[in-house]
Amino acid sequence: MRRTLLLYAAVVFMISVFALPASAADEQWTSYDNERFGYSVEYPEIFTDVKESDNGDGVWLSTEDDKYGLTLSGGFNVLEEDGEARLRSRLENVAHIVPGSDESAAGWYRVIYSDDGGKDGHERLFHEYGIIDKENWSSFILVYPVEEQERFVSIAANIEKTLLLPPSDGDESKKLRTDAFVLMNGHVVLDGTPLECEVYETPDGLENGIKYWAVIGMETSDAVTEEETGVWFFGAEGQFVTFIPLESENEYQGLLWSPAGDRLVLVRGSGMRPDVFFELYAEGMEKKAEFSGMLGQIEWLEDGMRFVFTRIDDIREGGAEPGVSIGWKLSAILYDSAIEEAIPLKESTNTKNFSFDSVSEDGENLVLYEMSVKSTKDWGNEDKMKEREITVPVPPAG
Repeated sequence: MRRTLLLYAAVVFMISVFALPASAADEQWTSYDNERFGYSVEYPEIFTDVKESDNGDGVWLSTEDDKYGLTLSGGFNVLEEDGEARLRSRLENVAHIVPGSDESAAGWYRVIYSDDGGKDGHERLFHEYGIIDKENWSSFILVYPVEEQERFVSIAANIEKTLLLPPSDGDESKKLRTDAFVLMNGHVVLDGTPLECEVYETPDGLENGIKYWAVIGMETSDAVTEEETGVWFFGAEGQFVTFIPLESENEYQGLLWSPAGDRLVLVRGSGMRPDVFFELYAEGMEKKAEFSGMLGQIEWLEDGMRFVFTRIDDIREGGAEPGVSIGWKLSAILYDSAIEEAIPLKESTNTKNFSFDSVSEDGENLVLYEMSVKSTKDWGNEDKMKEREITVPVPPAG
């Protein structure tokens, strides 16, 4: 039955994309304009929760019950891709593709996939569409229950129709001067002048076309602009490959590549507070997820799709002053980037904290630290706090 439903969704969509069905007109619509990258789009007013991305590339929209979702994102086309290349990249990283839904041309791509009953046994469809030119790209991912496909086919078609990139003759001062930055003799060089920044080398065995990276910003040189502040990636010959923007180079705390090199976790923090953020990037350095966590307690599993870290759930009431670990509620979390889901391994309670330490040598178990007290009033009293090492098996993928 599921295969029949998905195939039907694909057929209906192919018919509907050329003419806007009346059902889309029944929705109340609003617009979004991205200030950083200049793209715009219209979407239905069904979302109650809006979360802006920290780097200004887009927003995450959802409903209170997470029944519907919409991700809007965009950026500079620093990899000089076209729609067909973007689609190839996406097909390598999504599963349960609706037959016949994957299409592309030079300036756009589309693919529809499902989580195959991945949320409480209820199947959801993910309608992804992107547009791209020589300078910019933008995309959306619309999420909805499979049983509501008839309604959302027309909604997706209208979002596609209204998704627009900025004019190609925009403000040149806000574009990355990718040809001005190169790596020579172990130094990043901007227009022939070496910059005072550290250059990092990727681990051996990665085949992602990137050999080095460096964090560059206005603190490094007066010649670097605000738009050029971020993490720059270079190939083996020193040529520019891609870029992740930062508000300030001081935000950078670390970077961890997946075993295959097709994903990375950027550790970012302000330096003014002890907790940091973990940001997952994939598919041409597009940010896919963000988590609060603690520096140093993160590791990729060998499958290259999942990583483990310590999540800060909340400030522990009456425990200790925030800023030290006993002042927080801590949980050990596994994130599966294939299904875009955070899976608690051990969740904090009023009397227990769990933090991730390492992966066992055989890769089959995860080593965690449990800190506990008998009563909540005992937090902060070293004589009454107990700590022990525990292990949990690595959950099966998917």
